[in-house]
Amino acid sequence: MARLFFALWPNDEVRKELRKVSNLYKDENIRLTKNSNLHITLEFLGEVSEQDQAELIQQTNNIISKPFSFELTSIGYWPKPGILWIAPEIIPDELLNLVKQIQTMVKQQGLRIDERPYKPHVTIARKVKWHTVTKKSIHLPWIVSSFALIVSKPGNSGVYYEPIEEWPLV
Repeated sequence: MARLFFALWPNDEVRKELRKVSNLYKDENIRLTKNSNLHITLEFLGEVSEQDQAELIQQTNNIISKPFSFELTSIGYWPKPGILWIAPEIIPDELLNLVKQIQTMVKQQGLRIDERPYKPHVTIARKVKWHTVTKKSIHLPWIVSSFALIVSKPGNSGVYYEPIEEWPLV
């Protein structure tokens, strides 16, 4: 069994810009997300068997989407998990369509999907208390040319994420 999710996995340039935004909060006594773990979740799958994983990879080859772009401009906070995030104010239809295709495919395979409304975001820090966070202005463009299936693995310094398969958007 592997803990999996589909994600927008940033290229090096976007990852560098995401780190710059995260570093704006470096002195806020919060735990920043590791640079190598920054992403936007498309669909969280949880624990998946090797057989289901192989089927997911095969079925994902049928997903069709064109490249798209958006801009991360909003900073927000979810108090219960104490998460500080950045997100697009305008969510492109192509992103919503990609998520819908993934969810449909996952359901057809008999796996569970997250039924909550989709809120694309990048978690930049955890264990945050909102009163300690100063809202800062951001404008981070992201051109999306692929998406990935990611495995979450335990490591010596917390979990780390590793792409196990990537699909181009054409």
